[in-house]
Amino acid sequence: MDGHSTHTAHPKWNDKEFIAFLLLYSAMADNVITPEEKAMILKKVSEKVYHQILEELQSKTDDEIKQILLSYKGWYFPTIVQKQELLHLAKKEFYADNDFSEVEIELYNTLKSIM
Repeated sequence: MDGHSTHTAHPKWNDKEFIAFLLLYSAMADNVITPEEKAMILKKVSEKVYHQILEELQSKTDDEIKQILLSYKGWYFPTIVQKQELLHLAKKEFYADNDFSEVEIELYNTLKSIM
């Protein structure tokens, strides 16, 4: 990269790709994607989208990820109801392995604040 990228320098994702991004980000909160977490994501998106978005996510810093989430705010969760639906999906992802760890709680609170 040229060092001058902005938060808009990311692909234009459809809603499934964005949801994959959000869920993978949630799943990776504790640096491990459990088989249960992966299975839950694959109920929403294809294996191809899963791997495509995982690769994209792993190439981003935490700040870049937050900027991407903010940049999609007007597209995929402009209303309170839509925001709540996405936060509910994230929370389900956190609970996929039956453990809502401190790191995951912290990330959930961060998601609530930026969404």
